[in-house]
Amino acid sequence: MGESTGPRPQTQGAPGSAVRHRSGTEKNRFSYIFSWELHERLLWFCKLRWLAALGLALASVLGPYFSMPSTSPSLAVVAVLVALYNVVFIHVLRARLGPEKDYAALRGLAILQMVTDLAALFFTVHFTGGCSSPVLPFVVFHMAIGTIMIDGRTMYGLGFAVAGAAASLFALEHLGVLAQVATVVGGRSTVGSCVLSMAMLVVLVFGVVYLTDSVTSRFKARNIELHETSTELRRALEEQAQVERRKSHYMRISAHQLRSPLGTIKTSIQVLIDGYVEPGSADGRRLLEGTAARVDSLLAIVNDLLELAKMREGRARAPWTRKVSINQILADLFDALDPYAREANVELIPHFINEGAAVLDWAVPPDLVYAFENLIHNAIKYSKPGGGTVTVALGIDRSHAMVVVADDGIGIPKELQDDVFLEFVRAPNAKHAQAEGTGLGLSIVREAAQMHGGKVSLESAVGLGTTVTMVLPLHHIPPEIIDR
Repeated sequence: MGESTGPRPQTQGAPGSAVRHRSGTEKNRFSYIFSWELHERLLWFCKLRWLAALGLALASVLGPYFSMPSTSPSLAVVAVLVALYNVVFIHVLRARLGPEKDYAALRGLAILQMVTDLAALFFTVHFTGGCSSPVLPFVVFHMAIGTIMIDGRTMYGLGFAVAGAAASLFALEHLGVLAQVATVVGGRSTVGSCVLSMAMLVVLVFGVVYLTDSVTSRFKARNIELHETSTELRRALEEQAQVERRKSHYMRISAHQLRSPLGTIKTSIQVLIDGYVEPGSADGRRLLEGTAARVDSLLAIVNDLLELAKMREGRARAPWTRKVSINQILADLFDALDPYAREANVELIPHFINEGAAVLDWAVPPDLVYAFENLIHNAIKYSKPGGGTVTVALGIDRSHAMVVVADDGIGIPKELQDDVFLEFVRAPNAKHAQAEGTGLGLSIVREAAQMHGGKVSLESAVGLGTTVTMVLPLHHIPPEIIDR
């Protein structure tokens, strides 16, 4: 079988809200986009941490020269600890949590890095003067970097933790639980200065987190939009490339199908023109009959090609008709094809519904006639040589009509059951059973089904027959009608 024998929406609100208000499913859908970005930022953060460790080591050595004796060897110890856990983080990022890993795992590592760095930073703050420490502004800087890597909600939580840790540190120092350390200028902090430093720290931490989150949220939203656009563009380009490949294949096969009979016709005519065979002789008549058969084959191919092209390109001008009865179309086809079935010793068996009728709200009757005729004609054509039966069933439910054409003929090999819906594809056993055929029939059937909003499927086994099912929605409104 397989041949013919006859004729995204825009969201209102702040730009940054596009990321914050996405559902959990959508976040998971796009998390892999940010996984690569977060992985790169964490590696960059690890490189920056080497500078921090080097700075702590230098501060440990140079601190006593600036009236800060407590920096040695305390900051050297902190520098070693920072270097050690930085080695661990780098190993985890490169060996255990690559950019292809789940975003949640990388996010958890980012939070762990933030917490350990903040702990190291508060140790440094304590050993360099507490609330008067020149290192205190680095807490704000660190929170800004963290907000670039981690979502704002988590960073606000860390902000509260930072405020609590700073308040606890300053209180313990003034209560004498922790020793107060002199500042660079040699003085010691007072309660008033600590309250002021604490207030400024809180304002700066939450202000920086808010501003940084606002900016990064916008960038994340734009990143998602860019990814969606690039994905759609890539899909469109792939579809276009596939269409071009199919078009090229279609033209090449069409040319081959037309060239073969045309070559035979030309040769036959040339033999007659050159006088090698008299047109009135028996050989001449056989030659002319063969030529006429080749012309019929060419006409069948051309007719099917025109029908396929009309369905694909002429839908806007197709004669869409209201209230088309499939029952009537099949009944007329039974009358027209019954003589052909009798000649092939095939029994046509109608199995129509007993109640109601299959009426399509909108349809193109000539295209349905052409499609059903192809199905029934092919079922008769590829019945077994001794004859057989072809059953045509029609059923309906609330919203669909189903036409089933079943035969007990030669069948289609399993490996070709998807390909027979492509243009010019014929199964080897079909070519053996019937030399003539265009290989366009099932392509036309599929095109007609899709044109009417339906689909077609096939089940077959070699030697046991073929069943083709076309499902059509009863209430389908074609876009061509809507656009009018």
